[in-house]
Order: sequence, then structure tokens, then C-alpha cells
Amino acid sequence: MKSLILSKNSVNGQEGELEGKLLIKPQKEKVLLFCKKVGNIIKNMSSVKQETLIKKLNPILQGFANYYQGVVSKQTFGYISYRVWKYLWAWCKRRHHKRRYRWVKNKYFHQVKGIDWIFCCITKDRRGEDKNLSLFQIGSTPITRHIKVKGEASPFNTEFAQYWESRQKQLGKKRWAKGSKYEQIAKNQDWKCPICGEALSNGEEIETHHVVPVKNGGTDKADNLIHLHKACHKQVHSKSKRVSLEVWLEPCNG
Repeated sequence: MKSLILSKNSVNGQEGELEGKLLIKPQKEKVLLFCKKVGNIIKNMSSVKQETLIKKLNPILQGFANYYQGVVSKQTFGYISYRVWKYLWAWCKRRHHKRRYRWVKNKYFHQVKGIDWIFCCITKDRRGEDKNLSLFQIGSTPITRHIKVKGEASPFNTEFAQYWESRQKQLGKKRWAKGSKYEQIAKNQDWKCPICGEALSNGEEIETHHVVPVKNGGTDKADNLIHLHKACHKQVHSKSKRVSLEVWLEPCNG
């Protein structure tokens, strides 16, 4: 997974010492193995609905992207995106081998946010309303570099409490797309879990909770959603805890 590039500096026409630049990239064998895995999944799901296939592929593609987005992976992500498109195009043509290619393209691939050839379909949400379901675009995954810890800043040293709070907030901003609804929810919470008061990006799994349940008429708008750590979310829904989320939030909002 590592590649070392050595180059010589030339200063005033004279060669300097060798300088090394370490580029960490996904291993070629693992990338090809991943593509083969995705291809087999698509091939083996030849008779399922487009919605089912997208829901199967999205967590697989997003998991790979999350693992490698901190290294030099932009070219790799683009290659995987191309391979996935080829698998999907073959999947579509097998289902409609007598149809013209334009008809097949218009049925399964659409324009989303100005980008054409997005594998997507219309599905229903929990209220029975139409919504777009798109394949995760691994080729558009931004590369985020690891932020080194400053000096001897220890999370157990109270003198660096402000530093660690700022650091965790910066890490949290990379979790959701800039300008998205979910980023706005995190901003409204000051990037903290309102139940435990800890930073959202402390390494725990995060879940999004409806303050007013959908069954009671709650919406999916930002003002009705809140990010919680998975353990905190379980506490809110625990039958043994007869405390509503509003009561939990009261000391945080005060």
C-alpha cells in the first residue's frame, strides 16, 4: 500500500541530495479484488429491482471510500467508479437486450445535480412519498488528510481541553457534505451529542434521531432531527428510561 518516490534537487545547476516523498496508495491487488467482488454482486443480482441493488452496493462502496479517503486515492476511486459503471451497464443491457441503448440509459441512468449518467431510481420514503435513491459516487469522494496531533497535547491534560475540542470539531466537519442538511444539524448542536455532552466525532458510531417520531407526524426536516451517539440513542429509546429527549436536552440548551 506504500509507494516511495525519490527525486533529485537541482540548485544553481548542481544536483543536490536525494529527497524522498512518501505516497501511500491503495494496494493494486486489493483494488482489483474489490472490483471483482462488486462485479460478482451485480452479476448475481441480475433479477432484483434497481432499488434493491443500489441499497446493496452503497454501504460497500462507501465503506471502501471511508477507509482509503485519507491516502492518495483519487485516481483509484475514479478507476473503481468506471469499473462499477461497466458492471452496471452490462447488468442493464442483460435485462433489456432487445431495447435500444438510449432507452436503457434513460430508464436506469439520470442527471442528478447537473451530473449525468447517475445510476438512480425513484423510491418511497416511510410516508409513501417519492424520493430519489442514487448509487454512491465513489469517484467524487474528497480526499481528507490526517491532522497530526500538536506536540505533546494529551487528551488527559486539562490544559489542552480547548485544543482537543477544536480538533474534534474539525474532524466532525469532514463527516458530512458541506452545506448538507446533516451538516446543518451538527452545527445546530455545536458538533456535540446533546445527551452525553461529548464531541460527535469522538470515535463512537453516530445515528440521527427524530425528535418528534414519524408515526406522530414528525418530518425529516433539520429542525426535527438530531445527531446522537449510538449508545445515547439507545438510552432515548429505552423503555426503562421514562425521560423524553426534550428533558435530556434541557440542560444542554440552557
